[in-house]
Amino acid sequence: MYKNNLKDIKIGILFSLTGTTGITERGQYQACLLAIKQINDTGGINGKRLVPIVEDIASDPYLAAKKSEKLILSDQVVTLVGLYTSACRKMVIPVLEKYDSLLLYPTQYEGEEQHRNIVYCGSTPNQQLSHFIPWIIENLGKSFYLIGSDYVYPREINRYIRYLLESHNGMIAGENYSSLGNQRYHKYLKEIQQLNPDVIFSTLVGDSAVAFYQQFHQYGLKQPIASSITAETEITAIQTPYARGHYSCFPYFNTIKSKANQEFITQYRRTYGTDNISSAMENAYNSIILLAEALKKSKKMDTDSLRYHLPGLTFEAPQGKIKVDPKNQHLWLHSRIGQVNQHGQFDIIWESEHPIPPIPFLKKNTVVTDRKNILTEEDLQKKLVYFEPLIYELKKATQFLPCSFLLFDYDGFLLDKFCNDTVISPMLVNQINKGENIKNLPKMDNTGVILSFKSQTISFVSGKEHNEDELDDWISIGVPIKGEGIPFHGVLGVFSNHVHLSHTDLLIGYLSQIVKYCVDFSENQKKLEASNRFMQDVSQYIADSLFIIQDQNIIFKNERAHILYNHHRDFIDTIIADALRINEEETTSLLKRGYSGELYEIRIIHSKPYTYLYIKQLSHKSSTISIRNKNKLLTSDLVGANEKFLKVVSLAKSASKTSANVLILGESGTGKELFARAIHNESERHNKPFVAVNCAAISRDLINAELFGYEEGAFTGAKKGGNPGKFEVANGGTLFLDEIGDMPIELQATLLRVLQEKEVIRVGGHKAIPIDVRIIAATNKDLNQEIAYKGSFRSDLFYRLNVFTIELMPLRERTDDIPLLVSHFLKDLSYNSQSATKNLTVEALEVLMNHNWKGNIRELNNVIERAFYIADNSPTITVEHLPQYVLQKITGSTEVEHELSISNALPDNVKQIKQNNKILNRNYLLQELIKRKGNISKTAKELGISRPTLYRKLKEYNINI
Repeated sequence: MYKNNLKDIKIGILFSLTGTTGITERGQYQACLLAIKQINDTGGINGKRLVPIVEDIASDPYLAAKKSEKLILSDQVVTLVGLYTSACRKMVIPVLEKYDSLLLYPTQYEGEEQHRNIVYCGSTPNQQLSHFIPWIIENLGKSFYLIGSDYVYPREINRYIRYLLESHNGMIAGENYSSLGNQRYHKYLKEIQQLNPDVIFSTLVGDSAVAFYQQFHQYGLKQPIASSITAETEITAIQTPYARGHYSCFPYFNTIKSKANQEFITQYRRTYGTDNISSAMENAYNSIILLAEALKKSKKMDTDSLRYHLPGLTFEAPQGKIKVDPKNQHLWLHSRIGQVNQHGQFDIIWESEHPIPPIPFLKKNTVVTDRKNILTEEDLQKKLVYFEPLIYELKKATQFLPCSFLLFDYDGFLLDKFCNDTVISPMLVNQINKGENIKNLPKMDNTGVILSFKSQTISFVSGKEHNEDELDDWISIGVPIKGEGIPFHGVLGVFSNHVHLSHTDLLIGYLSQIVKYCVDFSENQKKLEASNRFMQDVSQYIADSLFIIQDQNIIFKNERAHILYNHHRDFIDTIIADALRINEEETTSLLKRGYSGELYEIRIIHSKPYTYLYIKQLSHKSSTISIRNKNKLLTSDLVGANEKFLKVVSLAKSASKTSANVLILGESGTGKELFARAIHNESERHNKPFVAVNCAAISRDLINAELFGYEEGAFTGAKKGGNPGKFEVANGGTLFLDEIGDMPIELQATLLRVLQEKEVIRVGGHKAIPIDVRIIAATNKDLNQEIAYKGSFRSDLFYRLNVFTIELMPLRERTDDIPLLVSHFLKDLSYNSQSATKNLTVEALEVLMNHNWKGNIRELNNVIERAFYIADNSPTITVEHLPQYVLQKITGSTEVEHELSISNALPDNVKQIKQNNKILNRNYLLQELIKRKGNISKTAKELGISRPTLYRKLKEYNINI
């Protein structure tokens, strides 16, 4: 358990700023930062500042687990706040357990969970639905059509809705689930048109919700849509004409008329330029405030102290007064029903008088019946589905016993009866039918079955003790069925006339063991099925093909992996074989393989007893784009194979799919502008301008006019008609602000206003000019240090820019990429100078790989360009062609000039060549010469070097032939 005693209190902020659920989670992230800023502005926590450590999980559960472990272990945060989907939450739970860390989960969820390492700050199903569904039935209609995205939350919420509909005489006309991201709903809308339900209940998320609402409107359907998941942020994306008149239910709407809410909205608008606030965002805001209250009361900054002080806390939230339940780590929240009005906001048409207590668990096995003697066929089938695995196992295990068996559920209803063909059953057993209740049959009152129901222990009755003539020759036994999750499933009734009384104890002991085994086995099967369903749910968020290997067998494939395996089975089998040969001590490996003209990236993770393979298809290009052709540069053109570098490239690719501001950090020369251009070129803005501004290269007097433009007469020499600034030039596209850390402090306030208001005013002008520009900023400075110690950078501007952070590695941390970069630069130089490709000697390559490269890739590029031209007509670049300052860094370099074609084969064999150089010592050369009787040609060929190189080596070692 981590304890934080430092001056600052670090909080891990864990949201998807990109990916499927990025629209919703970005708002939650901003709400967290707003709460942290407010707390810090009012003195912090007992004099200590809250410092947010932000990680983007990109809607990927696997990444969520990795990032949470990084925050806990490396950043040493006090607690985590964040996550949106249940798949991400469930994936993070093992990490929380491992380090006994706490997560404040600010999202409504499906319930059925109470974990000691999670404080659930969103609503439970009963808080959203227990009033909403009855209200819909009373005001809109009884028949529901359920449509949801196919993952955990919609399916579980719809299970709760079914329970409520059965309890309030409602009905389900239809139910369907579509894959995440699906945007085609023709077949579902056609089905709705045919079934004509009263209400559509939607649990669609993201782009799927937008597409459904719009197509529903275009289809001309008139039914109201109700939702427990579509909030203000989604309504904005859907657009008012398509959302108007539909309903949602949440604890919070931004139209709440209260002082606390108005203050919240005002602060949010000032900070982010919008008042488009959803319930999930308010949850995130409340999470930070509650955490701060607990920290103020706690003398220690550890999990146990927070867990002790959080229960019972109250807080006047924007939605009204809320509190942390003293027992179950959920919040007492309000419930409100809203209808979308003509302005795209929710009119609140019903609200609870008081906060509603959270009930996370829907009672297991609840089936609404009229408790008559006989179950309806529908209810019987429901129970049989639940008990089917157990019935199957019991039939197998008892097929050779000379007994009649009856399986009753916990209420006493007969679900099944069975025996082998040679067994004769008593008349009473033949007379009771499936669905009947044994408790309502008086003749069974004095049997071991009824006694077992009463005592929930093994019971038996023999012969005349039954007080029923028909059972005088029989022994009746009741064996209670108990499981790990549910203490009492029902009773297995057993009747036998073949067992002597003296053998009854033996039979009872045997039956007890059989039932225990069958219950354990069936429950494990259910857990396995649930695990597989969960894995399928989780894997839908993974963009790669995922294979899980155990004992050389594939035990799991996600949907993408199924498709890939069916099309390229031989290729996948080869990859699996290669992966299993890799040393398992290397827990993570990265490979690239080509197949059928396509290039694939394979990530291998060993975690005994499993091996995980993530396979991603890369865009395949026959030639590398010149670094000078920046207008066409894509993330796939960024050169490097270092594992950490590839992760950064992947992050840049994710950034390109959003319009979020990006902050690129890295030393000078690491390629910040190249990354910025690649992100722009892969974004939806790629057809619009990319404008780069070096904030450090423009004088303080001119930077204002440079960025925002100036009007005629604004200053001496201003040209007629004025001049647009970089923001106007970049309108619709991307503005790259390089060296943002050197921007004058007085200009930062103006920049912040432009980002918030999305408009500029030229120098000397008064007219506001609307602009639509995405900002990518870059710096080689530590902005946190600039904010905290120098006061040279505004914290509010930092948070505005720091939505999506990409940190580039210095070249000295990815020296394994130097051969690839050298090859790339040489190809580029050959192409642009229309000359033959040059190669690099191994000696020269070793010099480059041992240099410190303070100027990073830019310095390497300059060194290679200089060497290329100095080498002139020589096809080979040697040590002599490199600058003297690079050579001074090397000691003990060899003089072997084994020529290697960098352009074709550098990366994979450099280490082997180095090893070959080491073994070319005097004794080794003498042995090789003696073996070949002094033949220079044969010896050179065997050593893989040229004759001149061998002669130079012989001269060095003073060996005479």
